[in-house]
Amino acid sequence: SSVSFVPGLTFPASAYSIPGAMLPSSEWNPGMLFGWRWRDRFYNDSPMEMASQIGLLNGEPILYANSPEVAKQLLGNKAPFDKLKESVQSLSPFGPNVFATMSAEWPRHQTAMSPGFNGRLYSSVWTETKKTYYDFLTTEKWENEREFIMPDVTAVTSKFALYLIAKCGFGIDLSWNEDVGERIRGMSLPECFEITSSSVLILSFLSHWTYSLPIPALRRLYNASNILETIFKGIIDKRRVEGFGNTSEDKDIFSLLLAANELEKGSKGALSDRELVSNVFLLLLAGHGSSTLLNVFLLLLAGHETTSKSLAATLGELACNPEVQQHAYDEIMSVIKEGSDPTLDDFEKLPFVQGCFQEALRMYPTAHVLMRRPVEDTVLQVPSRQGGVVPLSVPSGQVVALDFFGIGYNARVYKDPKSFNPARWLDPATEPLLNFSYGPRVCIGKKFAVVEVTGVLALLLRDYKVEPILKDGQTIADWHAAWVENVEAVIGFGHKRFPLKFTRRSVRA
Repeated sequence: SSVSFVPGLTFPASAYSIPGAMLPSSEWNPGMLFGWRWRDRFYNDSPMEMASQIGLLNGEPILYANSPEVAKQLLGNKAPFDKLKESVQSLSPFGPNVFATMSAEWPRHQTAMSPGFNGRLYSSVWTETKKTYYDFLTTEKWENEREFIMPDVTAVTSKFALYLIAKCGFGIDLSWNEDVGERIRGMSLPECFEITSSSVLILSFLSHWTYSLPIPALRRLYNASNILETIFKGIIDKRRVEGFGNTSEDKDIFSLLLAANELEKGSKGALSDRELVSNVFLLLLAGHGSSTLLNVFLLLLAGHETTSKSLAATLGELACNPEVQQHAYDEIMSVIKEGSDPTLDDFEKLPFVQGCFQEALRMYPTAHVLMRRPVEDTVLQVPSRQGGVVPLSVPSGQVVALDFFGIGYNARVYKDPKSFNPARWLDPATEPLLNFSYGPRVCIGKKFAVVEVTGVLALLLRDYKVEPILKDGQTIADWHAAWVENVEAVIGFGHKRFPLKFTRRSVRA
């Protein structure tokens, strides 16, 4: 009765508990990879596109949905559902931000953040993507190689995404060569960004006094986050001294937010300095300290995870699907002018390349679950497995989870869901991705991610053919089967370390 009598699975602890989440995924514990490990069978015994998970000893019971129709009922405008206060509070140590707010407070942060996301930003994203691409090839000494092996694709895509976010989010240049550039308190800026972004969960849960413990890793994390916070506050102070009247040259999110927020000073919509940094730093997926800072931190956190992990997954699938890769290459070469690089004007002319990213995000969603609670007793209209709809009464307070693994692999919604088929996204009848949320709280950084990944793929596939590295006797299908399961869920879901071979094409712009 605790889950409205919906069939499902029972574990000693539910996924919504510390032991249930932190222990490895298995037949007796859900773990962080629960949705992935059970994606083929979780809903099999339920008569509807919803199933339950109950913890006998620990954790709240959860209703999971693998239906986009249910997702829209939870996320739509004026839906009687809200975020879980516990999850909001887990991000509150950074300060109030666009992610860590309930419905009543969220519009103020969304309105304050919107000016940072405009045409000038996307032009900057495209330009900096090209610059970082060439910097990466030159520094790694791959620029003149006929072929090379990238030993850790996920590390490269993570670094690429982080550097783009540093520049387009904060106006901070990070050289691919970490030996180049300023060092602050013995640490380079790339080190500060990478250490902080990879440790956001630690930052959110540890008490301040723990950083004084004689543990080198904690001291290093504390120093890195403090250095970044000092830099961001310095940017705010510098802009206030210079004035906010002329922003024609400012293209990074932080500068645009500062200028727009300055115009709101004195109004209820204005954000404090701590809130501004908080929102942008959580874009970085890291943060420590003040409120203008947290909005910036949070945006960067989310953007880094989505872009880096999904780009790595896209490259892995393209390597295993040479005919799809050829289709993407043909589209790129039909758009790019001979002897030139792709431009932002080419972005909309590359729908198949964008589809490659969307397909990877469907199959390997970075944010794989989204939880809501009804604020009042309500009834969900849930698709049944036999066709039609089943009305399901959901009491106030019941945790309902949108399962993006379940939605992405729902054969009713996406035909042949285990096949990498970017062409499905060229059909307007295809159910749109919900990974960037839906309705009024759709992710503000969605276009940032799509523009960045499309730019990287356009450059990389123009210049190189991507292939898996096969062992003796191994087929592409064998490699792919092992790669698909070589995943982890730490901050977000994605693939572990894997290598790919890049061979220069005979035709290069």
